Amino acid sequence: MKTLLMYERVVPVDREQHRQLRIQQGTGRLGFARGTNSMPMAAAELPLAALDYPCVFVPTGDEHTMVAIVGLRDQENLMVEPDGGWAEQHYVPAFVRRYPFVLADQPHSEQLTLCLDEAFDGLNQAQGEALFDAQGQDTPYFQQLQQFLLSFHNDMVATARFSKRLNELGLLVERGIDCKINGASLTLNGFKVVDETKLRALPPDTVQELFALGALGWVHAHLLSLNNVNKLGNRLGKILLANQSAPAAPATVPHTTH
Repeated sequence: MKTLLMYERVVPVDREQHRQLRIQQGTGRLGFARGTNSMPMAAAELPLAALDYPCVFVPTGDEHTMVAIVGLRDQENLMVEPDGGWAEQHYVPAFVRRYPFVLADQPHSEQLTLCLDEAFDGLNQAQGEALFDAQGQDTPYFQQLQQFLLSFHNDMVATARFSKRLNELGLLVERGIDCKINGASLTLNGFKVVDETKLRALPPDTVQELFALGALGWVHAHLLSLNNVNKLGNRLGKILLANQSAPAAPATVPHTTH
């Protein structure tokens, strides 16, 4: 059973236990993401992600998470190819690129624990990138990996603040997105978007605040990204035609954790 989205057996990285561990990653090892139709993402990824996917907000308790929608049906990622690779010339979210690693929160502490998923099929002791050298010290690969994970974590914290501010301003509203798939209609639900009418009605000082934070650009990228649902519809349509099947029930973007 997955305890964290896409992760099955998460354990802390241990310098002794994982001394000989190597990580063999590659473009054909992304099958772990096949059953997830949305990916948590940082607002800093919007300039690239918004070119390929609808990027929306999903309620998570009292907060909102930004996600990239990568599938129009439940438990289906349209971006993962049959060979386990990601769709060519499509942005790969950092949430996927960090796997099998993750920084986990510690209860009652601000410290983070570096963990990995022992279920990942690229773990071995013969091929791939080593985490530790012969002296048990971090390899350059592992150092770079830790920096990437920390940067992603910080970006997600900034995204949470961004989403919270939009919600405080009353800009986030529930909305469905309709698309056509081989002539049939499908509606994607379970998320929120920025209300453009409310955005235009903001007072100048609030607009200046969002602009100064760089948030205004993120908002516009998010709004433009919503048109990408048609790209997903076309992709799903081709799959359905190839399999001679009909669209399943409309998908709901799941509530996710990062």
